[in-house]
Amino acid sequence: MLEKSIEKITDGVYPFHMPGHKRQSEWTQGLYDADITEITGADNLHVPVGIINEAQCYATKLYGTVSTIFMTGGGTAGVLSAISAVCGFGQDVVIARNCHKSVYNACLINHLKAEYVYPAIKHRLGVYGEVLPADVDTAMKKSGAKAVVITSPTYEGIVSDIKSIAKVVHKNGGTLIVDSAHGAHLGFTNYFPKSARELGADIVIESAHKTLPCLTGAALLHICTHRVSFAEIQKALGVFETSSPPYPILCSIDRTLKKIKETDLFTPYVLRLENFYSKASQLKNLYLFQSAEFDKGKLVISTEKTNINGFELKNILSQKYKIELEMAMPNYALAMTSVADSNDGFDRLIGALFEIDKTLAFENKSTFFAPPKCSKVKELWEGGIKEFISAKKAVGRISNEFVYAYPPGSPIIAPGEHFSAEVLEYLSYLSAGGAQILCGTGNYPDNIAVLKEKD
Repeated sequence: MLEKSIEKITDGVYPFHMPGHKRQSEWTQGLYDADITEITGADNLHVPVGIINEAQCYATKLYGTVSTIFMTGGGTAGVLSAISAVCGFGQDVVIARNCHKSVYNACLINHLKAEYVYPAIKHRLGVYGEVLPADVDTAMKKSGAKAVVITSPTYEGIVSDIKSIAKVVHKNGGTLIVDSAHGAHLGFTNYFPKSARELGADIVIESAHKTLPCLTGAALLHICTHRVSFAEIQKALGVFETSSPPYPILCSIDRTLKKIKETDLFTPYVLRLENFYSKASQLKNLYLFQSAEFDKGKLVISTEKTNINGFELKNILSQKYKIELEMAMPNYALAMTSVADSNDGFDRLIGALFEIDKTLAFENKSTFFAPPKCSKVKELWEGGIKEFISAKKAVGRISNEFVYAYPPGSPIIAPGEHFSAEVLEYLSYLSAGGAQILCGTGNYPDNIAVLKEKD
């Protein structure tokens, strides 16, 4: 039943979303045949000494890392493992406030004391910008933390100055972990920003299924310097990775990396992107957001000067043109691209955007909300007795769960933070625009968990 439902949902729809194989058979064909277990002649992902080890050695050489490890639990398994391996229980850690919820979960599990650095808000679109090296330096000195976790590139393609941040972290005697879930395609062409792997980061986690043509769940953990213990990483992966890793996912990583090595996939991809950006520059009302340090593989289509929002644009593309984008927010919609996208796909999207653009009116929106800073009262794990209330009664209360828009999955409020009027106004703004707001109960805004007040 599920398979038939998926066939119906995807029939005739062009996927400008992850996974990066874009349902093209050249990347997925035959992988069912690789669905084995640890049989004679195979290998064990947790202690690879045979064919998986050979594939990982190939990847290590391709990437030029100390060690590259295959994962089948997505970037989440890598983030949880990296932080758990590097940080001792109860220690301090510096994290960027726009990190994925998996970073917060690692802090929660390990009782880490999180010191936040806040990236600047980029443009009127309301997207997080880059993390500043000076802010990392200040946070490390304030907290005494010896580990730093940031996201680069972000969901929208914003890249931080990893080289400078790495120097700051190492000067302070720390280890830099970069959640580069959206950066698996970086480092193969100068058209894109350099990968964190090349710029001094100690551990880099990449979700290969997001921007490379791999099966969902495929990810890579790169140990890039000798500051990191391979044994501790493997020990942590043994906790957070499945004990029955799916070989089709492992094979999809290996297949992709070998094709990248043997075939020029990126030159035609770059030409498709450049052609698209050139044509899009002629749009009258919609426009493509770009920044100085930016991954142009992310097509951030701004609606901020039009009479529709990003959710409406996404819905029009889906319902009228059968083009499915990755995500939307009030001021923009996001299309994800990869080497597996076709000329026809790009032509279909730009044609649809021009048709839509002609129907739009210019509107200089006066309402603009940026993600507000939250006041932290307790650490993530310092809970207590919880009660469930509606959002309208939450001002001044302390959250006992994560509340976030998904995608991208960065908490707007985390356990131990105060619900302020500004936070709730921002959540209402996102919800009214069409964002899906999630919390632990799955029932926002009617049933959110807060710490019970003393009687």
